[in-house]
Amino acid sequence: MRLRQFPVLLAAVSAMSMSTQAMDVEHLSVVEVGAAYAHESGSWQKQEIAWRPTWILRFDSSARLTLRGQARLDAQDKLNPGQPEQPFRARYTRAGFPSEHTELELREFFWDRYVGDAFVSLGKQQIVWGQADGLRVLDVVNPLSYREFILPDIEDRRIPLWSALAEIPVQDWTAQLVWVPDSTVAESTLPVAAYSLIPDPFGDGRLEVDRPDSLADSDFGLRLSTFVNSWDLSLNYLYHTIDDPLIRFDPVRQRILADYNRSHLIGGTASRPFGDVTFRSEVGLESKQRIVHFATGTVADTDVGSYVIGLDYSGVSDWFISAQFFQTYRFSIDDDRRSEEQTTLLVRRNALNDALMLEALCIYDLNDRDSLIQLSAEYAVSTRVVLKTGADLFYGKPSGTFGRFHDESRLMAGFSVSF
Repeated sequence: MRLRQFPVLLAAVSAMSMSTQAMDVEHLSVVEVGAAYAHESGSWQKQEIAWRPTWILRFDSSARLTLRGQARLDAQDKLNPGQPEQPFRARYTRAGFPSEHTELELREFFWDRYVGDAFVSLGKQQIVWGQADGLRVLDVVNPLSYREFILPDIEDRRIPLWSALAEIPVQDWTAQLVWVPDSTVAESTLPVAAYSLIPDPFGDGRLEVDRPDSLADSDFGLRLSTFVNSWDLSLNYLYHTIDDPLIRFDPVRQRILADYNRSHLIGGTASRPFGDVTFRSEVGLESKQRIVHFATGTVADTDVGSYVIGLDYSGVSDWFISAQFFQTYRFSIDDDRRSEEQTTLLVRRNALNDALMLEALCIYDLNDRDSLIQLSAEYAVSTRVVLKTGADLFYGKPSGTFGRFHDESRLMAGFSVSF
């Protein structure tokens, strides 16, 4: 079966579900209006209105069909300028750009139901693994969009993929089988964009992306999960494409080259509450990742281990505090990038009978000694109207993970309406 036939297959399955009378149709739309001002550069970064509708159709057969869309209008067009060709996305995963300022996207479109004791889901969807909050070790089934770097919630940054999932109970365990015939990889904006992660020594932004073949290089995964003596445990395996590319430069043709490799990921998670404190941990080992040596320009293969340890505290009424430590270790690399560490601290406070939520998140990179601080406040005027304000602040040297975006530090304000 070719990849272009997968959406057709889903449509056929959906049509069979619709042959039985639908029990009901649920609809929820959220309209968000927001603006961000980059105070360091003295310019507006975005002035955006987005409509995010969701429809859920339920049928007598217990099947459901979920459709989530997104329409976005940005008057500034600095985050993903123009009408990008989207070289990081497979054909049926791409968004539409009717103009330089508008974007239309089918975010999710999947069919699911129980077949006996098994749960099956087919379509364009998000598959979430792992226990870490924001820092990814095992949560790599879906790639991320870096349109706004790592600033939005991760649910909004994940790129839903055409995929199939089955969850099957096996005694005290649940086995989750995953197939992803969609070659979309992590999406960085081009060098002219505000949060581009791609260097451009030639100054013209000409990029060649050699993505894997969607069907021949499908991703396959197995996740086993269980609950034992208050411990939430999982064992994970994924054969997949490393979503972050190897970036090289062709000085003869003056091209930026991005290509990818396949890898086996094995790992697991463990979490458990201890009174008011919850312990979370996640570990993973990639069999292959390619690194370019700064000094020689040669490419080296290495296996990579990474882990996250987190503690969540909720012992004080209306407060939530979470801290994490993240480390990546490249076993075959002998330079300053062999080991990388980051820490995070999240503090959240609910007030006014939960109508007001205040939140502060700090991510600190121990290698580059730079940081990102995100401050936000949300006030629910009613169940349907929420006012929002906040700031995303980058600190550190220009060569650092976060310091490179110092001039993109921003102040934000907006509101959302649901109906």
